[in-house]
Formats: sequence, C-alpha cells, structure tokens
Amino acid sequence: MQRIVIAGAGGKIASALIEHYRRQSRIALLLVSSKELSVHTGVAHIEIANISPLDFDGYKAALKAFKPNVIINTIGYTDVDGCETDRALAQLLNVRFPEMLARFARTFDIHLVHYSTDYVFDGSAGPYDETQIPNPINYYGKSKLAGENAIRSSGCSATIIRTNVVYGFGGASKSDFVEWVIRLASANIPIRTAMDQFSNPTYSGDIALATAQFVERRRSGLYHIGGADYCSRYDFALAITRAFDLRPDLVEPVTTHELEQKAPRPLRAGLISLLAEAELGIRFSGINEGLAAYRREMESNHR
Repeated sequence: MQRIVIAGAGGKIASALIEHYRRQSRIALLLVSSKELSVHTGVAHIEIANISPLDFDGYKAALKAFKPNVIINTIGYTDVDGCETDRALAQLLNVRFPEMLARFARTFDIHLVHYSTDYVFDGSAGPYDETQIPNPINYYGKSKLAGENAIRSSGCSATIIRTNVVYGFGGASKSDFVEWVIRLASANIPIRTAMDQFSNPTYSGDIALATAQFVERRRSGLYHIGGADYCSRYDFALAITRAFDLRPDLVEPVTTHELEQKAPRPLRAGLISLLAEAELGIRFSGINEGLAAYRREMESNHR
C-alpha cells in the first residue's frame, strides 16, 4: 500500500489530489492542514491532522507516526505582493519548510514532490522549458527558486513541478483567478485585468493526474506543467465570463503599469510542458476544457 502525505491539504492542487486518490483502495493518505478539512470519504484510507506549517516539530512527529512512502508538498506563500512586504513569512513557507521536508525525506528514504512556479523566470522570453536559466524579478520568485535549490542540495529523491496560474474547483485556501472573476462579474463590478501579462493557465485536475503518474512511475527531476493555451490575463478573464454565462463587457484591459502592483511581474511568463507530456503520454487542458470541467464540478457540488 502506498502511504502518501499531502502537506497543505486545504489548497487547490491538494483538493484535486485528494479527489484523485480517494477513489483508490490501495492508498493511505495523511492530509495535513492548518485549516479544518471536510473530505468526502472514498475507498482510500484517510487520516487528517491539523498542524500549522510553522510548527516544524509537529509536522515531523506526524510524519514519523504515519511512515509515508511519499510526501506531496502543496504548501507555499503564493501572495506575490505579500511576499514583497512579509519576506520573513515567504522565507519560512517557501524555503525553510520545503528544506525541512527534504531533510526528513532524505533521512527516511521518502520521495518528495514539491511545486514551484514560472515566476522563477524574468518573463522576457516565455514560455519557458526546463533547460532555461531562472532569473526571478520579485521576492516570491526568489523564494520559490531558493526552495527548489534547498530540495536539490538535500540529496533526497524528489520531483519538482513548476506550474502557473492554477485554477480549479475546491480547496479552502484563497480564491484563484477564476473565482475572483466570477465573484466580481456576478456582482456587476468592472474587472481590471492585465492585457500584457501572459501565461498558460493550468487546471488543477491536470496537475493532480500528472503528479500521481510521476509518483507511480517513480520519476525524479524537474518538470514544467502548464495548460495548452498561452494567453493574457485579459483574454483568460474574457474566457471565464463566457464559460460561466457572465458579462464579458465588464472585463477592462489595462497595462501592468496601470495596476500599480507592489511586486514586479514577469510579463511573458508561462511554461512549456513537452517533457512532462511526452514522458506521461498525456496532454494538458486548454482553458475552455479546464473551465468546462471547473463548471461541472461546481454545479455538481451545489446540487
């Protein structure tokens, strides 16, 4: 039986992972979250632990008691502007916490899966593949790159997955871009979105499926996972309003300069996923497919 820990089990990617694994009888899950979790039961054996990622000793004690084969770390401080102002918290969650998990994994021969971001690049020439050299321009990107490097230098068995603009139904953590657009459009509030920030939005269900296959096939190394469509935040917002029968005229195109965001943004970011798709034999969703799946899950949950 595979014994898998999901750290940060209240998040988007974690929610998709739980949905994937709860249907499998030969899986034992330990879901660790600082928030209260409500998990639909399935055939998997599921345990829940309420532990803050700031409590390293509590985390290590729970891991030792569970004896996992795999740790999947979905924890990260992803508020890009927040990382500029609270660098200590960014350092703790994006560097020191994964470093602690990596050392634990190395000691007990556990495989670690960790998620990073396209913001490790400067956005001058995206989308990027795994061979291109990072050059982060904000503290969020710098802290995530430092977390990657801490895992590599630990010597543990690890899969590092970079992704970008993750969206999907579920999770108790902060809302994603899709939820933000739906919330504003539903209230008929204008939505100012950057027409000069490019990425390839990534459906959380695709990330969960790829992660599970990496784990099953014991793949180590660095992989990029991004959606099939490369577009601006403005174009993505328009697609969201159409997918959810909301008003596209509420979406206003603006420049990044006009948004006056605290942290500098990579303008042409995004990721090339050819390596992951070739190794796993899968194709990641475009935004119309991903948003259709998102809407089906949302409507199914509200029945």
